[in-house]
Amino acid sequence: MDGGSRRFRILILLGSLAMIGSGFLPWWRAGGDSVDGVLVPAQEGIGLEGPGIIIYGAAILALVLLDIGYMRGRWGFILDSPWMYLILGVVGAGALAYRGWELWSVGYLPFPQQSPGLALAAVGVALVLYGAGSGFGVSRRY
Repeated sequence: MDGGSRRFRILILLGSLAMIGSGFLPWWRAGGDSVDGVLVPAQEGIGLEGPGIIIYGAAILALVLLDIGYMRGRWGFILDSPWMYLILGVVGAGALAYRGWELWSVGYLPFPQQSPGLALAAVGVALVLYGAGSGFGVSRRY
């Protein structure tokens, strides 16, 4: 395995791990303020609900493809290609955009300080997409 081939797979690995980790962090937080002297209880939601499940599933599938490609070694694996990782990244980006729109449509503007899970998912999706894009110039020699 040459250096370029290894490099784009490492980016996909790091992005997938970030996407998985983001599912366990808060994606939104509401309440915790005082309204007319009455404390409104705070609520938060993690990424393992709604479109976050699709992001989590895309990350797991990317890790499975990386693992199978690594186990097969020099014989390769047809699904261990930049096209497949690009498709998974686009699916994750679509789910992330939908979740961001969903939160924005109910009046919640997700800032990274209030929603670290959403920010980490965006970084993970960007790493997967960048890794898949940089994998197109790499030879398929194992």
